Amino acid sequence: MSDRNSENIKVAVIENALLSSYTAREGLMKELVALNFDVHILTNAVENIEKVERMGVKVVNIGSANYNPLDISGYIFRLTKNLIRIKPDICLTFSIRPTIWGNLIARFLKIPVITNITGTGPLFQSKSNAYKIIRKVYPIALRKTKIVFFQNTDDRNEFIKRGYVINAQTRMIPGSGVDHQKFKPIYLEKNPNSPFTFLYIGRLLKDKGVPEFVEASRLTKEKFPNVKFRIVGPVWKQNMKSNTISETQLNEWIREGLIDYAGETTDVRDEIAACDCLVLPSHREGMSNVLLEAASMEKPTIASDVPGCREIIEDGITGLLCEVQNPLNLAVKMQDMIGFSCTEREEMGQRARKKVIREFDKRIVIDNYIREIENQLNLELPPVTVIQEELAPVENL
Repeated sequence: MSDRNSENIKVAVIENALLSSYTAREGLMKELVALNFDVHILTNAVENIEKVERMGVKVVNIGSANYNPLDISGYIFRLTKNLIRIKPDICLTFSIRPTIWGNLIARFLKIPVITNITGTGPLFQSKSNAYKIIRKVYPIALRKTKIVFFQNTDDRNEFIKRGYVINAQTRMIPGSGVDHQKFKPIYLEKNPNSPFTFLYIGRLLKDKGVPEFVEASRLTKEKFPNVKFRIVGPVWKQNMKSNTISETQLNEWIREGLIDYAGETTDVRDEIAACDCLVLPSHREGMSNVLLEAASMEKPTIASDVPGCREIIEDGITGLLCEVQNPLNLAVKMQDMIGFSCTEREEMGQRARKKVIREFDKRIVIDNYIREIENQLNLELPPVTVIQEELAPVENL
């Protein structure tokens, strides 16, 4: 290890959307800036630019890479042009399309890469031509990548089995981790006559389980007509059309009285604090940030028994697991949650917070990144700094 320091070293973060960088990668960005790295985020930057730039990060809008050839070629051109201009010393990639094109372009430009497999979505299940192509390109993109972070063992094992990576390339991290000081319990005085509220936070996509959430609302309201079902998150158009929820469909659900829709927010804490239970009927996750955040705020959760969710929830202890793509079973679990006493739900939430602090502390993730950057660039870096200042010591749990 040399005594080279991090001043004037450029890091390019390649991400699907700026909101993801701000919410899931905020701690990592702050740590890199505190270590004097010159950090650039190359992403689809439409909103929240000033919030990210206030962290000392440079935002570069390269648009999105949708699934038609014209969009992809434009994205590749813009990404290549900006990487040539910035001349980063290392790239950090997140999400499927930024990972594929980011790795291929960085290899051509001889830039080292650290990749994070944040989830696979419908990658292995979809029969669409687009995903068939992605499945063929993925192993080519990852072939020379030295470090590939995985957020759950199912994804890592699947990538190894399919020959996308070899075991020596892989490292495990606990998702994006959770800032347990930022996401701490907010105790609100609740009117005993106010309705029970289930909350979904996330992009409006079919593979996130939004249709199942709405259908479970329909089924649950037959027995508990006053229960509220609230959705917070963007109508997402950067995905395959077959996976998106249209504004027309969303408005129809609202007209039927099945859901309340609150739009998009960069700070979900007030929404989590006001709900009784957070629900994520996702078909598959890397490691769900919103489940970690809700658990850290002592909220019981219901989620699908799938990778990226089951690691966070201890069924019947910190929350409930439901069958994937089964709105009837989800409705049963929701009704079970309604049937628990306030004390039982509070105890679930308390156990959930203890678990995520113990197993999913954000410092673990950030330290993994800093050490791998240190190794790849032959640096001598100090221990994690910003997060140590912002987070209290983890209590003995």
